Amino acid sequence: MRPALRKVSSLLRHLNSHRRAHSTSSVSADELSHFSSLASSWWDPMGPSRVLHLMNPLRHDFITSCLADTPPPPRTSATAASPAPANNLRYLDVGCGGGIFAESLARTIPTNPNTTSATRTQAASITAIDPTSALIKIARDHARTDPKVSAHLRDGKFTYKNCTLEDLIENSSHSEDEQFDVVTLFEVLEHVDSNASSSPLGFLTNCLKVLRPGGWLVGSTIARTFPSFLVNQVIAEAPWPIGVVPRGTHEWSKFVNPDELYAWAQEGLMRSQDGAAVRGGSDALQGMRWQCSGVMYFPGIGWKMALGSESWGNYFWAVRKGV
Repeated sequence: MRPALRKVSSLLRHLNSHRRAHSTSSVSADELSHFSSLASSWWDPMGPSRVLHLMNPLRHDFITSCLADTPPPPRTSATAASPAPANNLRYLDVGCGGGIFAESLARTIPTNPNTTSATRTQAASITAIDPTSALIKIARDHARTDPKVSAHLRDGKFTYKNCTLEDLIENSSHSEDEQFDVVTLFEVLEHVDSNASSSPLGFLTNCLKVLRPGGWLVGSTIARTFPSFLVNQVIAEAPWPIGVVPRGTHEWSKFVNPDELYAWAQEGLMRSQDGAAVRGGSDALQGMRWQCSGVMYFPGIGWKMALGSESWGNYFWAVRKGV
């Protein structure tokens, strides 16, 4: 066995004994175990995670479309005499895994923060969190192989944290300075458990709690329809060379239809606005914006936007929190 794989195998064998004692988590132990088992191949562009690598360009395109629709407002520290830098958005990537998206976003952060040229993402910093210590270690190790990304790790513009979203909220002062302009939730929602202590609605509400007023919560997930069952479980999880993801990656009953997600987003905005109340006032929905677009994977070509295909399977979605 090669040294790198031997190191990963040893890390996974001792995962349970070295995992942090997180306060709470919306993701089940089975989900964590499944994705931990893919750790050694996370950065193999032709491995089990290759469809995630191929999805990155469209993720950036969709974020860009949200920012073009309604950009987050400047922070209160910005004035006419001292305007906000061209790239001033704080990102949070929830459920970052081995860092496939987070690292790609970090590459868009300018080395010179005073540059007057805005990037597509307008990112000034990114914090990426995941409850699986093995994946966070792999993400950090891989980030250090890129000099620019490694420099961002050193100067704090790029941070990996081995924690849950609930941990992040618990340790936050809840001030606007600690909130984020863009929160990303790519391929995560369909892995959230629904039980007495967690639910997708509760998870979305927590995402909205750490989002600044005027900011965007951007994600991707899979519709729970018969076509998506055929595409994402029968075909996508078929044996190689037909399948593109490992068997057991998805559970059809956890898929989320766009209309359900839109309703959860509205409810989440009201809950996050109104603290512990079951429902907040409808004023929390003022200024809300919603975007949704289907995406389809074509073997040999990659991912393409396909408006109107949301019920076929994968789709991007975004909700803007009102100011």
